[in-house]
Amino acid sequence: MTRTLALARMRLLAYVRSQRAWMPLLATLALILGAHAGGRAVPNQAYAFSATLLFAVFGWQTKLLLDTEPDEQRMLARLAVGSGRRELLAGLLAAGAATVPAILAAILIPLAIGALQVRGPLAPWLAFGLWIHLLSAGCAVGVGALASRVVVRPAGWAAMILVAAPVAVLVFGSREAAVPRWLVPQLFAAAHIERPGELAAIGLVTAHAAAWIVVLLAGYAALRRGRT
Repeated sequence: MTRTLALARMRLLAYVRSQRAWMPLLATLALILGAHAGGRAVPNQAYAFSATLLFAVFGWQTKLLLDTEPDEQRMLARLAVGSGRRELLAGLLAAGAATVPAILAAILIPLAIGALQVRGPLAPWLAFGLWIHLLSAGCAVGVGALASRVVVRPAGWAAMILVAAPVAVLVFGSREAAVPRWLVPQLFAAAHIERPGELAAIGLVTAHAAAWIVVLLAGYAALRRGRT
């Protein structure tokens, strides 16, 4: 595990030093500030909306990070850590760690600019914001991994994946949508959770997103085995 973590750290540093990290970060700041420019909103709606918007950024960021390393270097990394599974895990860990600044920004910036209309204690709503953005990041990392160069070589197909998934989440994820809404993570529907103590609703959204993450990462692992 030590070698896997070291490889994950190396990939994260390479992503930052390549300056590819700037583009998703700037997009995150623009989306967050734009989303809260219309005035104050209750935390459940504000955080669910920003988590839905940032789904696209998290996926794009994951692809950028995984594509930073040349193919030849990735093969050497596999030999260094001892197995393809460890090398794959290192990439996913680095991609997950890369989402942390955006998640913190999405939670704290609305609070700092007075865009949240909070009723009752603040801490439960901050936990709500952390929860929904972690679900968004987890699902989006799976989408970005499936769009990475090692899985999808043509840039056009990769772009289609990165665009189609967030659009589907936004269009099908509303409460008013019919059966298709269960085909995507219920990020936007979390806006209807009016109290952070609604454990049944939170558990349902979490279980659905977790299933989505498992399916995406299992597909990524299977495709990786077939291409490397």
